[in-house]
Amino acid sequence: MNTDIPFIQYSEINKCFELEGCISSPSPTSPSPTITPYIYAGYSNSPGMVDQINPSTMTLVNTFTAPSGHGVINTLIYDGKYVYTGDVGGAPPTCYSDQIDPTTMTLVNTFTAPSGHCYMVTSTYDGTYIYMGYNTSPGIVDQINPSTMTLVNTFTAPSGHKKIYSLTYDDKYIYAGYSNGPGIVDQINPSTMTLVKTFTAPSGHSYVYRLTYDGTYIYAGYNTSPGYVDQIDPSTMTLVKTFTAPSGHGYVNALIYDGTYIYAGYSNSPGIVDQINTSTMTLVKTFTAPSGHSLVYALTYDGTYIYVGYRTSPGIVDQINPSTMTLVNTFTAPSGHKGIFALTQNVIKGNNYAVFK
Repeated sequence: MNTDIPFIQYSEINKCFELEGCISSPSPTSPSPTITPYIYAGYSNSPGMVDQINPSTMTLVNTFTAPSGHGVINTLIYDGKYVYTGDVGGAPPTCYSDQIDPTTMTLVNTFTAPSGHCYMVTSTYDGTYIYMGYNTSPGIVDQINPSTMTLVNTFTAPSGHKKIYSLTYDDKYIYAGYSNGPGIVDQINPSTMTLVKTFTAPSGHSYVYRLTYDGTYIYAGYNTSPGYVDQIDPSTMTLVKTFTAPSGHGYVNALIYDGTYIYAGYSNSPGIVDQINTSTMTLVKTFTAPSGHSLVYALTYDGTYIYVGYRTSPGIVDQINPSTMTLVNTFTAPSGHKGIFALTQNVIKGNNYAVFK
């Protein structure tokens, strides 16, 4: 795997460049009665774009276009009030996180990353701060105050922990996944932004591309074919069980939890999403996308449905019933809104069901 090209997906190195997007697996809280639920999709356009989607009709409501110089949107997260982007930056590379008012889809404030902190590829939220992970070597995580959109503290990974591709939070620690082979996950104390423990994956489980949490365990999805998902005990940072995807389900590009199951999205064409039993780490059901809905890059959950974002042009979002793993409805982005790299919603804070339910 050529990890010297920080934002190119190995599985399609000759097709397109790719960055996280996803991100992140959300966590259900009951929506405020004053909030209309929406889905938000971030694209590979530059300047970056975010579409606001009505989940009842899967139609476009509004679009946010980032300021000039704010590049491809790789990650989105919601903190109960605002939606936050993370981008690849302009040239020379300066990375930005835009704070968006989800009711008006307008810019509220911007965090400008310190020099050398680029590219933003993943984000999480701990109830107080926003965290941005960078595709640097060694990896970097910035802790951001959302009230001022200023830097609070920074975690710099140990030497050799290279290129962060995923972050998650478990109600106590921040977890960062790296592009190493075997894969590495660092457990970080958010009070001090220092290293607590490190998990090193089994041989062959390379390139931690996604992380999520189910209230008990951390889950790491790998950029391997077939894909692997490791279940990790956060108290010891040791392996509990492993899910091995069926043959042909290659490269875990997205990973979320919905309160019952883990969902892994793959780089197949058409796209594939596996529903995984966390007790046994075995396959429950599989969703296979319609023809043309290729390369799953992002998953999110709004308390009712799973949403799947694809690296197509224009971008596509499928709404899936998790009970049956069947298609409910589809959003097709306007022409020119190309390649979905990130999804979130405004029902659940953070990126884990288990934390903010």
